[in-house]
Amino acid sequence: MAYDWKNVIIYIFLCFLRLICALSPGYIHPDEFFQSPEIMGGDVFGFEVFRPWEFEQHPQCRSIVIPALTIGLPFKLLKSLNNLRIGMGLTATTPTESQVRIQNMSSSVKEEVSANYAFLLGSLIALGIFTRVTFILYVFPIGVAVLYHVFLSPRTLNKNWTEKFQELIPLAFGIFFISAICVIIDSLYFGTLKLIYNGVVLTNHHIFEFLSNPITLLKVEWQGNLIFTPLNNILYNLDSNNLSEHGLHPRYLHIYNFTLLFGPLVLLTMKDLNVSFNYMRFTAKKRYKTVSVVVVPSDRLQKLPKLFWLAWVIFNAIFTVFFGGYHQAGIIPIIQRLQYQTIGFRNCEEYEGTVRCDIGRKIIRPVVKNSSSETFITNIIFYKTYMPPRHLFCYPEAWRDTNIQVNIHDLAGRPIRILETLLLKQVNPKRQLITSNLMRHIHFQRRVDGNVTLRQYERTLLVTPSTTDLSIFEEHNELHSNSEIKKIELVLIDKYWPHLNFDYLDRVFKHGIYLNVYAVTQR
Repeated sequence: MAYDWKNVIIYIFLCFLRLICALSPGYIHPDEFFQSPEIMGGDVFGFEVFRPWEFEQHPQCRSIVIPALTIGLPFKLLKSLNNLRIGMGLTATTPTESQVRIQNMSSSVKEEVSANYAFLLGSLIALGIFTRVTFILYVFPIGVAVLYHVFLSPRTLNKNWTEKFQELIPLAFGIFFISAICVIIDSLYFGTLKLIYNGVVLTNHHIFEFLSNPITLLKVEWQGNLIFTPLNNILYNLDSNNLSEHGLHPRYLHIYNFTLLFGPLVLLTMKDLNVSFNYMRFTAKKRYKTVSVVVVPSDRLQKLPKLFWLAWVIFNAIFTVFFGGYHQAGIIPIIQRLQYQTIGFRNCEEYEGTVRCDIGRKIIRPVVKNSSSETFITNIIFYKTYMPPRHLFCYPEAWRDTNIQVNIHDLAGRPIRILETLLLKQVNPKRQLITSNLMRHIHFQRRVDGNVTLRQYERTLLVTPSTTDLSIFEEHNELHSNSEIKKIELVLIDKYWPHLNFDYLDRVFKHGIYLNVYAVTQR
């Protein structure tokens, strides 16, 4: 078999480019982190995380099976092979989509349907639906092709209906078997179902006991109810009141997204749809009262002009650079830098009325003096950014009751007056902060709360794009310059380039594309 080495080289290059894009800091959509890594970061490492509503809603609307397989297992392996220091140095291992793709599974429907292939196809269909219920739309064309192959293809002319239905048994068994496993795992994970053995609720510690003596599994009792997350998801989304809580999008947004995803293909698709509809009207009138569906006009690809391919390459190159390397690209690197400052500081000592600590490049437990009477609190406010993944801060949930505290405030795109109110609450109870040497050390302010025995030191950071208009704080300072309220000062201590958001494009040329980190102080 002769290979077209030119196409092979191009494909290998595109695979390499895909790997580079996967490792780039571009942040396309919050689901990259919050549908899988954020959940598993809390379950496996014990980090303090933000759990999306799909996993907190009762009854739950999202299955835990796929996040556990795609992210949980690698996290578990990382935890077992490395110590806490490596675990805290964890950065994003996040697939852009946590979804099993089976669009190419149609190639497995060959001249004779193998029982193994049919079972595998059914298993993938079940996994896809439990990953995201809209997967039904993706698998629908494949299902139509399978039904046609089983019931209407020329190979079935001499088969009776019983034999035809028997070919679907492995497919149905694969769907049922994997669905049953997913239902049981989800029910155990969300706590609606419990396994009882000798009056004790089973935990992970009982696994080795059952492996050593499998016969004891016969004595296990079930208690509780099963949960079917895809059905709960459908029922939840059918209620418009529920959807309004998370934000309703206008219908035309799908047209915008279609253009954003496929660019020049939109014009080609509109032309093909027009031709297809005209053809269907003609055949429906002249031949039979049915509708023909044109799925992929593959013969058209060989006839496309060079101008189309030029536009296609330019479009994809531009959007790969923008969304892979620029769009919200500062969030993950900034979180990694702040991680060293929030839980990796050490050698803390009194310095001109504040506590100054060294910033360590290695993540270790903070070493502080008189830890029993000192509390160090770091408040980080994100404004006009995508949701910050909490698990990348690597703040152990078990530390919440210790003298090291980290509080994350995600204001998203809320009005700036809400930011002003929050900053005033952070600044007013504290003493004045020394603003020198902020780049080499971190400084904690002493809270003024009247408690002499418990010394609380606190620092507040604001993370926001350079295009954000913060002039309101200058106005606030002018209004309160003669009052008891001291002026708020935002001291720029760090920034990351590039970080591009499309909210204030008119301010890009003047202020650049940075993600800034300000220390909130008063003077």
